[in-house]
Amino acid sequence: MIKYFLKTIMTLALILGPVSVWAQSDDYRDQATIDAAFKAELVILGFENGEYPDAAPKFEVTDNFIHVKSVSALKPDGTIAQGQVTVDVTTEDVVHASALACAATINQLKIAASGDLSRIRKVANIRYTTFTVADWWDYIPGSNSCSEMILRVFGKSAGAHTRHAEGHGTSEGNETYRIEMLAYLK
Repeated sequence: MIKYFLKTIMTLALILGPVSVWAQSDDYRDQATIDAAFKAELVILGFENGEYPDAAPKFEVTDNFIHVKSVSALKPDGTIAQGQVTVDVTTEDVVHASALACAATINQLKIAASGDLSRIRKVANIRYTTFTVADWWDYIPGSNSCSEMILRVFGKSAGAHTRHAEGHGTSEGNETYRIEMLAYLK
């Protein structure tokens, strides 16, 4: 009985071992795949031809480390989403503002990576800041929106990250939503 049990365990290990390694393979994406995914996100957000407008750099690069400084939600018409999130604002509005800020942040990564998003080895952390009234506290849908976009654009290997979401009452520029990001270059 013990021999049969050990033989079964050994057989399963031989069969499932390679499957486990295969299931954990990297899904790093090439430049064309990442560019197409980012363009699709921009089209969904309403940016004409899936092109993000020229933007001033808001990042620091130290060795292979990128710190994207606080980036606001830029709308396709070139304006920044402004004003506090109030209790009567819909979740969809917050999700949309998050997606706009996320697109702006990905664009900053693209500038930092000399135009090649496939040079991003890993998105390490995203810090979401929503400017709200005291009674509003539902930060999860907004932060989920950007986290999901990052995964759709970069894939799981480069896009999986930690995150931090917080609310503030005011901002210098009266923005609705801002994102900071930490990432590594290859």
